[in-house]
Amino acid sequence: MKHLLTILTCLTAITITGQNISGINLSESYLKKLEKNNLKIIDRNNLYSNDGDSKTLFYYSLVPNDTVIGVLVLLPGTWETVENVINNNIKLIELACYSNLLTIVPSINYNLCLDETALNFLNTTFTDILRKYKPQKDNFIIAGLSLGGMNAIRYTEMAYENEIVTVIKPKAVFVVDPPLDLSRLYYTFLRTIEINFSELAVNEAKDYIKRLNNLFGGPPEKYPEKYFKYSMYSRNQKEGGNAKYLKDIPVRIYSDPDINWQMKNRHVDYYDMNALDQAAMINELNILGNNEAEFINALGKGYRLNGMRHPHSWSLIEPTECVNWIMKYMK
Repeated sequence: MKHLLTILTCLTAITITGQNISGINLSESYLKKLEKNNLKIIDRNNLYSNDGDSKTLFYYSLVPNDTVIGVLVLLPGTWETVENVINNNIKLIELACYSNLLTIVPSINYNLCLDETALNFLNTTFTDILRKYKPQKDNFIIAGLSLGGMNAIRYTEMAYENEIVTVIKPKAVFVVDPPLDLSRLYYTFLRTIEINFSELAVNEAKDYIKRLNNLFGGPPEKYPEKYFKYSMYSRNQKEGGNAKYLKDIPVRIYSDPDINWQMKNRHVDYYDMNALDQAAMINELNILGNNEAEFINALGKGYRLNGMRHPHSWSLIEPTECVNWIMKYMK
């Protein structure tokens, strides 16, 4: 990995700024500050889906007027567009900008786990941010929804396990309803396919089962070490496996553990909910002495932009309170 960082520093980005970017609902004064930075790397591994035939990888940046005091990174969920991330977090992003935080949304939404390809992309993005905007390297907060939350947690763990493999070392991390234990997730997907209740959920489960089998060789009972290696948290490992690397930094997990909604709309129970991993990991971190590891119970607060009730949503974050929390950790 040592040569990776040298290569990444040679990469530059093409910036598109001062434009009216279609499909983004920021207020006009903030939209003018939004920049799209096209990275000079090709998406050969389909890290970013739902963009047609495009092979361009990029990141959006919302730049404050005054000196940047920190960076907020928001990572998309599976198949979620970067524009959707912004539209789901308008108040959070605008408050962050007002507070002189640079907000970044990278185009990654279809990696299976934080493997070398995904890690290289995030490192490339962070290298370009440091080159262009010159923020303090140790003032990054990283966050994400679902898959984005998995990426945020795992990147942070890797940074604290061996900082030479990452470009930045996040000061704190917060995530929205991510699965954390890949072994548990594998069997949840099998159960989803067996129940065959939600077409969308079944299609996602089939896709992920196929990709997990291809990447790891098969199910967790045959290749447990591979699942431990890439999981953010492992119930069957001492100190939660990779979770132990988060014992010294602030961690927040937002969850809407609405069991009645899940049983009615997905025919699943607590065994198959992401909250199972989340509560277990936060509990483990608390046991390890991390008093800044929090499970944020946002019961009933999950809604999509169209008003549809859904616990797996960005709306679990209360923007003002979250930005105030972030600012506590800025130098």
